[in-house]
Amino acid sequence: MSKPSQIVERPPIVAVLGHVDHGKSTLLDFIRKSNVVAGEAGGITQHVAAYEVERDKNGVKKRITFIDTPGHAAFSAIRARGATAADIAILVVAADDGVKAQTLEALKSIREAGVPFIVAINKIDKPGADQERTIRMLLEENVYLEKYGGEVPWAAISAKVGTGVEELLDLILLVAEIEGFTGDASLPAHGYVIEAHRDHKRGLAATLIIRNGTLRSGMAVLAGYAIAPVRIIESAAGKSLREASFSTPVQLIGFDTLPQVGEEFHAYKNKREAEAARPALVPRDSHAKPQTLAEGEIGPFSMPVIVRADASGSLEAIDQEVPKLGTEHARVRVVQSGIGTVSENDVKAAIASDVPAVVIGFNVGIDAPAAALALQHGIRIETFTIIYKLTERLGELLGESAPKRRVEAITGKAKVLKKFGSRKDAHVIGGKVSEGFLERGSSVRVMRRAEEIGIGKIRNIQANKQDVDRIETDREFGAQIGAPFEIMQGDTLECFTISMQ
Repeated sequence: MSKPSQIVERPPIVAVLGHVDHGKSTLLDFIRKSNVVAGEAGGITQHVAAYEVERDKNGVKKRITFIDTPGHAAFSAIRARGATAADIAILVVAADDGVKAQTLEALKSIREAGVPFIVAINKIDKPGADQERTIRMLLEENVYLEKYGGEVPWAAISAKVGTGVEELLDLILLVAEIEGFTGDASLPAHGYVIEAHRDHKRGLAATLIIRNGTLRSGMAVLAGYAIAPVRIIESAAGKSLREASFSTPVQLIGFDTLPQVGEEFHAYKNKREAEAARPALVPRDSHAKPQTLAEGEIGPFSMPVIVRADASGSLEAIDQEVPKLGTEHARVRVVQSGIGTVSENDVKAAIASDVPAVVIGFNVGIDAPAAALALQHGIRIETFTIIYKLTERLGELLGESAPKRRVEAITGKAKVLKKFGSRKDAHVIGGKVSEGFLERGSSVRVMRRAEEIGIGKIRNIQANKQDVDRIETDREFGAQIGAPFEIMQGDTLECFTISMQ
């Protein structure tokens, strides 16, 4: 058991959450005096990243760790994980845009995590900013701000020029002081994996956030089933470290398998102890039996896709978005996915697929042998840096590759009131339109006492003894219908069109 003197105050871990383009990364840029946004594809943060900053409070240096989480809809799972790993959350809401869909998702994540939070109303200097309207929208979501009948601390800021940012940082330290976050540096480190990826030169790597204890060179880390000997520890700024303690984000290189994002990790004295604590391996793809089709049923078309991404967080986001594409008749099916460069093996898998698969790369390159093999066999490889561009393109490819379906649409119904005569396959009838319209040249289904007699075609329509192209609801008409069967008084005509979709 730790001695009381070993338990000390620890820096707060702060998750920054909110809707896309509401200024989360711009806020962190200003705090860190760096420019990460310029390096983000499309100006959208698509990974979880963690950064440390220092704040001078009454002459004492206070450290704050920030977790920057993506705001795009595709990353709701990552946002939820960021809030869980944090002590405090900042909910960023743009004053010109107010509460949006991902704002509500972020708020839900914060509440489920049970962490205290601060509201930052951003872009107060932007034309169209309406701070009071934004506050009212928050009140409607039961977010009661201080000075407005509630206890949620908040600050009005401009992340772009820094207005109000100093006050926001002071609020973070005030909340941390009230909550009393502590840590014990004498314990082995434990915390969460907040990102994982494959480093082309050094192997499998993960970004860890240490919640308590100390991580030292010579230890070993166990995250789920993945183990890494602690040889290379790097700070968020890429500086090599011999050790790191609580509230610190670090990158660890050398895992024997890619750890799962969100997995809790524990440090052990050495690799042997970590291996002894490692759980039995459970296959990742232990899904239930695939759905089977009933006899005679035709299943939906599925376009096979092979996905390669730069990090597990990106892969998770793609896996979340892909099922939303298509319809009940056509969908996208990920047949293989992984981290790293598009390789020759990916192209071979695409060739071997029952329908040649499309290979998709997200923030990754393409090996030269893979590109050559794809060209030889006509396999499509496409790469992307922005998630919504990827999903838009997959939707387009699905539309191009899905087989056309014969779709029938009923345009009108009419009752046969009288039969005037027949000659070979031509029948002259009088009737009245009960629904929609009948159109010359259209096909008609002839129904008698709810049973289909056959299909005919409207050769001509007359109203008031004048030829017309169309006859509308509640109007009487005369028509000549071509059909190889008798049409009787009392029959119903269903006019329909056929299209390929």
